[in-house]
Amino acid sequence: MKKILALTLALCMLFTSMVGCSSGSDTTAAGTGSNTSTEAGTTQPDTGDAEASEEPTETNDDPTADLQVSEDAPTYVMVSKTLSDPVFIDMYIGFREFCESIGANCMYRGSDEPTAEKEIEIITQLMAQGVDGLAVIAADFDALEPVLTQAMGQGIAVVTFDSAANPDSRQLHVEQASIDLVGRDQMKSALEIIGGPGAEGTVGILSAQPESQLHADWCNAMLKEVEDNPEDFANVTVLPIAYGDDLPDKSTTEAQAMLQNYPDIDVIISPTTVGILSAAKVIQDMGSECKVTGVGLPSEMAPYIESGICYDCYLWNPYDQGYLAAASVNSISTGESTGAVGDTVTAGRLGEYTVEEYYDGGTQVLLGDPIRFTKENIGEYKDLF
Repeated sequence: MKKILALTLALCMLFTSMVGCSSGSDTTAAGTGSNTSTEAGTTQPDTGDAEASEEPTETNDDPTADLQVSEDAPTYVMVSKTLSDPVFIDMYIGFREFCESIGANCMYRGSDEPTAEKEIEIITQLMAQGVDGLAVIAADFDALEPVLTQAMGQGIAVVTFDSAANPDSRQLHVEQASIDLVGRDQMKSALEIIGGPGAEGTVGILSAQPESQLHADWCNAMLKEVEDNPEDFANVTVLPIAYGDDLPDKSTTEAQAMLQNYPDIDVIISPTTVGILSAAKVIQDMGSECKVTGVGLPSEMAPYIESGICYDCYLWNPYDQGYLAAASVNSISTGESTGAVGDTVTAGRLGEYTVEEYYDGGTQVLLGDPIRFTKENIGEYKDLF
C-alpha cells in the first residue's frame, strides 16, 4: 500500500512540475559550513585544478549554494531528507568540492520536513529539470522506490548515501562506516558510563524517525550488543526507543520526557547529530546527572564533552562522505561503474573504491572507519566539522 501511495504521489508531482508548479521555499537548503577535512587532518577544497569552463563558478559565500559551471556540464544533485541536520551541509560541501574538481554543476535540495512525500516531490521536480544524477539521503527505505525507479528509467544515475533506499531504488549505496560497528560501539560506551560489565543502570535511546533504515539498523546493532553479551548487560535496563524524527524541537521534547519519566536514567544514546545535541542541552538545563553518547558533530558536542555531559560521540568525515557520494554518482553517470560487485569508483583525492555486496542485497562502497571523539582528542576536531 505504501508503494502504491508513493507511486500515485510521484505521478501527481510529475504532472504538476511539468505544468510549472513550484515546490516552495522549503526545498532549498540554508546554513553554515566549515573547511574541508580528512580523518587525519585538514585540506582546503581543491578549486584551482578543476577543469572547468571559462564561465565563472557561482558559489557565493553560502555553503549550500548551487555550483553552475557550464550549461553543457552534467548536473548532479544532493537530495537531503531534512534541512535540520547541519552535518548534511558539511556533506554537501564535500559533494560540491568533487563536482567542482571535474567541472560538473551541482545543487543541494531538501525539505524542512523529513518525509518521503517531500522527497518524492523534490525528486519529481528534479527529474522534470533533466538532471544527470541524484545522491539521495533517503527518508524512507521503501517509499521512494517508484520515483527513483522512474528516474533511473530516464537515464538519471541514482545513488543513496547516509541512509539507504532499498536495492531496487538505487544503483549503488555509499556507506560511511560499518553499521554494526557504529551501533555496537555506542552501546559499549553506555556500558562504560554505567560502570562496566555487570554494573546496574538504565539506558535510553533517542533515535531519528522510525522510517530511517540507517537509524533502525544502528538501534538493532545496539540491542544485538546487549543480546550477545548477557553477562555484561545482566543488570542494565534498556528503555523503549524514542523517536525525535531528526527535528530539534521533537528531539528536545522526547529527551525531556525521558528524564522526567525516568529520573534515575544513567545514559541516553542518540545515533543522530540532532538528537544528541538536543539531549545534551536538556541534560544541562535540567541539571541531570545523566550522560549522553551517540553520533555527533565535534564542533557542536565539544562543550558538552569538555563539561562531562557527553561521555563521547562518534562520526566519520562528513566532507569525505559527500565527496565520495558525488564521485559515485559521476561514476554511474559516466558508465565507469554499473554498481555491480567488483566495479571501480574513482574518487579524486580519496583514491579508488571497489564496489562490494551490501547487507540488504544491494551493493555499496564503504568510506572507512568511524572516529571516536573524547576529552582526549576533541580539541583536534572541534574546529574542523
